[in-house]
Amino acid sequence: PLKIGTHLTDFHWDGTDNFGDRLANGVYLYRFINKDQNGRTLEKRFTSVDNLFEKDYGKIVILR
Repeated sequence: PLKIGTHLTDFHWDGTDNFGDRLANGVYLYRFINKDQNGRTLEKRFTSVDNLFEKDYGKIVILR
């Protein structure tokens, strides 16, 4: 479960796409849309880390 704040969690992503294939080296943009069990989008909480995202998108670099 995520807590209000910096959202530190033990969530783990294995670096694969929706088909299970490993992503190639590169820069990727990502966005999380969180929904409850009824499919409703959860309210956004603004924190000090919001300045790391532009228009709700983050950036990740993959180098293997």
